[in-house]
Amino acid sequence: MKDKKYFLAKAQENMPELHCKNIIPDATEFIGSDGDSVLLDFGEHAVGHFSFAFDRVDVFVDAPVRLIVKFGEDMREINDDFSQYNGVLSKTWLQEEIINLDYPQKITMPRRYACRYIKITVERTTRPIRLFDFSFRASTSADISVLKSAKTEDALLKKIDRVATNTLKECMQTFFEDGPKRDRRLWIGDLRLEALTNYYTFNNLEIVKRCLYLFAAGERNESGFLPSFVYETPYYHSGATHIEDYALLYVVSVCDYFEHTGDTEVVNDLLEICKLQLESFRATLDEKLIATKQDGWFSFIDWCSGLECMTALQGVYLYTLERFAELLKVIGDEEYEKYSVLISRVRSASEKYLYDESKKVFVNPLDNGQLSVHSQVWMILGGVINGEKAKKLLLSCLDNKEFKQPVTPYMHHYVIEAILKLNMKDEAVQYLKKIWGGMVELGADTFWEAYIPDDLDFSPYNDRMINSLCHAWSCTPSYFIRKYGL
Repeated sequence: MKDKKYFLAKAQENMPELHCKNIIPDATEFIGSDGDSVLLDFGEHAVGHFSFAFDRVDVFVDAPVRLIVKFGEDMREINDDFSQYNGVLSKTWLQEEIINLDYPQKITMPRRYACRYIKITVERTTRPIRLFDFSFRASTSADISVLKSAKTEDALLKKIDRVATNTLKECMQTFFEDGPKRDRRLWIGDLRLEALTNYYTFNNLEIVKRCLYLFAAGERNESGFLPSFVYETPYYHSGATHIEDYALLYVVSVCDYFEHTGDTEVVNDLLEICKLQLESFRATLDEKLIATKQDGWFSFIDWCSGLECMTALQGVYLYTLERFAELLKVIGDEEYEKYSVLISRVRSASEKYLYDESKKVFVNPLDNGQLSVHSQVWMILGGVINGEKAKKLLLSCLDNKEFKQPVTPYMHHYVIEAILKLNMKDEAVQYLKKIWGGMVELGADTFWEAYIPDDLDFSPYNDRMINSLCHAWSCTPSYFIRKYGL
């Protein structure tokens, strides 16, 4: 297996180029005194750096001017009172700055922001001041010139596709960020969905390879699992969190990449790491071949409150096994047969021990008997159930109050993937319009981190103000629309 130095060098070789442009807002200048403010609308969501000029109006300003500069991904964020924030994540992610200006000058704010709107309030000045020459230098590694329109005649799907591609564009920086406003790191779960959408939109292969190698360089835990996220600024650092379903989905990401490119060089570099992820998970199965809870484990699946994850995790394992076995068969790896036999055995065990024939649902004592859409979806994606039986199961649990329901576009992606696996294209369109179309109808420029149609204040972090309104895992409508011709 290659070492960390090798993987980081390969990641650096695939550093994508950033494309930059200056965006000018609707307001050209502002003259104001204490308490006055100006709202700038840039007409689109952008990620980058804000600059403006400051000067006197007539009389020389004889004391520092204090401004409050607030950045918002939408108008609701601009109007939020950040002093009332009470979430579990650091308040410093809220995009608001207090700056003091000693004399007339051109100011380029040093931090990077993600926004469409900027509100500047004059908190203190002894004289009226003039602000002008507003500009936002936006950056992305997505090459807009290669993006083609989606081939759909459905007006709402066209709007959804535009917002989805914009979401991906904003998250494509020097790697696939999960959210350009908050976190700004690379997560495996987001990587997989961003890469899928990228293949059908911007097709930037450098950034995908870079991300795969950055994870390969990460610090594995004692079980052998890859870190679930990494940082690259100001230097490379792998996160301390190891999420088991994400470790498995890294393998799927490698399989997706090979399916799209046929690049055996990258696969050969990463093959042993992929095998390690699957072997590490195999060690958690009991004598019945059912995944068991391990000390210190964190399985994500979705931000649904109180969700039990073991059945879904079993499905993720099977889903990964199948994709990896397909890869091994194509490249002629001698372990293909081993994985093929294991898939059959684990599927049979999953049906025998996790499927309740009387209730016609998957339920697991390790999940405390909880019913969830998540469990049913991942059992379908894992190939444990299929055909008409699977269709009835899936349709019976969606929007059923007896079942835990998805709350993030991340999990909604896998719901649609299961729907399409069962050849229910009309139902997939309906579901896609319900979730992503709902955000479009609410005026979204980019798609959000979490969305519950009947609870717009929902937040995984106990306060909606900290939610990301441009989040990578929400970009996949473009993948579905373009790949499946929706």
